[in-house]
Amino acid sequence: MNEGPGTDRNIVRNDKAVVRDKGDSRIGIGIDAGGTYTDAVVYDISGRRLLGKNKSLTTKWDYSEGIREALAGLDGSHFPGVRIVALSTTLATNAIVEGEGQKVGMLIMPPYGLFEPEDIPHSPVAVIRGQLEINGEEIEPVDTSEARRIARRMVEREGVRAFAVSGYAGSVNPAHEFAVKAAIRDETGCGVTCGHDLSDLLNFKTRAYTAMFNARLIPRLVRLLEDLKFVLAGAGIEAPIVVVKGDGTLMSAEAAAERPVETILSGPAASVSGARHLTGLEDALVLDMGGTTTDTAALEEGAVCISEAGSSVGGHRTHVKALAIRTVGLGGDSLIQRRLSEFTIGPRRVTPVSWTGLCHPGTKEALAYVEQEPERYAAALNMLNLLTLSGSPPDNLATRTQEVVSLLRTRPFTVAELIDRTEAAYEGALEIGRLEAKGIIARSGPTPMDLLHFTGRFAQWDRAAAERYLRLMAGLTGQAAEEMVEQLLTKLTQRMTLELVKRQLGEDSNPDAIHTCPVCKEWMANLFSGGSRHYAAEIRLKRPVVGIGAPVGRFLPRAAAYLHADVVVPDHADVANAIGAVTSQVVVTRRLRIAVDPVHGFNVLGLAGTHRFPSLEAADDFARDELARVVTEEARKAGTSAEEVAFIIEDRILTEDDGSKVFKGRTVRARLAGAPDAPPGSAQKTEETGLHPGLQ
Repeated sequence: MNEGPGTDRNIVRNDKAVVRDKGDSRIGIGIDAGGTYTDAVVYDISGRRLLGKNKSLTTKWDYSEGIREALAGLDGSHFPGVRIVALSTTLATNAIVEGEGQKVGMLIMPPYGLFEPEDIPHSPVAVIRGQLEINGEEIEPVDTSEARRIARRMVEREGVRAFAVSGYAGSVNPAHEFAVKAAIRDETGCGVTCGHDLSDLLNFKTRAYTAMFNARLIPRLVRLLEDLKFVLAGAGIEAPIVVVKGDGTLMSAEAAAERPVETILSGPAASVSGARHLTGLEDALVLDMGGTTTDTAALEEGAVCISEAGSSVGGHRTHVKALAIRTVGLGGDSLIQRRLSEFTIGPRRVTPVSWTGLCHPGTKEALAYVEQEPERYAAALNMLNLLTLSGSPPDNLATRTQEVVSLLRTRPFTVAELIDRTEAAYEGALEIGRLEAKGIIARSGPTPMDLLHFTGRFAQWDRAAAERYLRLMAGLTGQAAEEMVEQLLTKLTQRMTLELVKRQLGEDSNPDAIHTCPVCKEWMANLFSGGSRHYAAEIRLKRPVVGIGAPVGRFLPRAAAYLHADVVVPDHADVANAIGAVTSQVVVTRRLRIAVDPVHGFNVLGLAGTHRFPSLEAADDFARDELARVVTEEARKAGTSAEEVAFIIEDRILTEDDGSKVFKGRTVRARLAGAPDAPPGSAQKTEETGLHPGLQ
């Protein structure tokens, strides 16, 4: 090899090129199990044509019900030709935020054995022997008998069902983590996730959290994938399943079952991928407005912008590579409330009044009740919220709660009427919140979608119900309904504008300081008002804003106008997420580091054991060969047979005082990308337990 430091080259592992028949119609199904709605599309990937789409409400207590309903609205004649099914889901994100999943024990090997409990506030956690230097050299060997003993105790006394293992410098030399994993699996039969399996970064504490989240999530994602397979089989669909990762790329269902933590932010990532596919834009801001949230992200050079620091979920930083995104509780179904004489929009999500009016004819009677004495509710507009029965209630309900359920079987009721009918002292006495949380009762109230119905900009549901409710609410606040609706629409669009500004500011600043900095607040107020007597603030976005989501076309143009931004709302923006899922690629990336060794020459770091070479060229060849082998194997597991491996080389070169250049190290990154394949075969089972790899 003659190349010197800084050289870049691409290689193909062998002469077999993957050539797909351009005439082959490749039909796929994309499914987006979002926070409010589940979308499904049938898409001709080869011809870039949408063949059908449908929406249903997401059933968080059992995602498969919402998926089944979404598929039922598609033309089943396409199903026999489906080659791939792609899923994006909020399951991993929601489970981490809500603290759900199996109990995980954590075994760690901190630097020099030094550890304070507050460093990793997780329970149970144990420090075990085994230490490495930062360069991967062994200081103290692992005591596998200690690891076995501690793991057995955690299973028997703490009810642990899975384990996470992380050690200092484990990403440089994972030998210790490998040894502990083998000992735990042999002793307990439980699944084990190692920090180096998911991240090649050095911070062992963050890798420990990432491994813990992964171990916690495995059964839930495995169950979802099994349910999905059952639903697909019932619809006559026999095709492999791939899952969208947090960076917008795909992984096979088998790989997702092993590394479910990588599906954090799967849904928003699929939306950005869909925006890219539908518009062809390579540089744009993307705003995705759903029923519950509005997400803002970006495309740069045709790729989803990734957070280099790793995703943060539930207040915990992980090393999961995911898109850089801002999320705010502002959606088409966000509840409009009034507190301290101020209107708020979101973050709570409810059913729009216009939807309730369409689906429940008794809505008219419910509104008529509060219209008799509206002044009773001037101080508590939430008393006007409508409640409907949406699920099967259990038998062991309290007497008053049973009375509520019996009433709701007949028609919708406002909170006010339910309190009067049951003679309850207040809403909390009816246990409505508990029934809502279980999906038995649904709350309906004023939302942005109702504002659109009032103005006539959207009229697919019951416009009369929305108008009746909003006029009642406006009368109680002393406003004309038209004035109140316009005020709320302005408030919503200005919040959307602020989110675009914050996303443009990026991760290097603190975008939320715009709400506390006096100068920033004055500047934005001037921008929204059109300027003062002496000056007019102005912001001009230099790239377009792509709008994604069903309601976005009614709100985004007005919001982006404040920023003089071009707006692109593509056809089928309402199902862009599902389209993004089915049109994305499998991408595998890995890296190794080459460090200068004053004694032996060069060390390759990131593999188990010690790998020393007398020259940079020899170390570089070894690193590339190992990376090509690893990413090719990982690509097969992830679901693609593509074979071209691209390398990116980053050299660290320092300039001495005399101006001479000194080579300090090299990072070799390998990347393999390709379309997902046809069925890769059944998942392997291990001899030790016979379990799916994701449960090991």
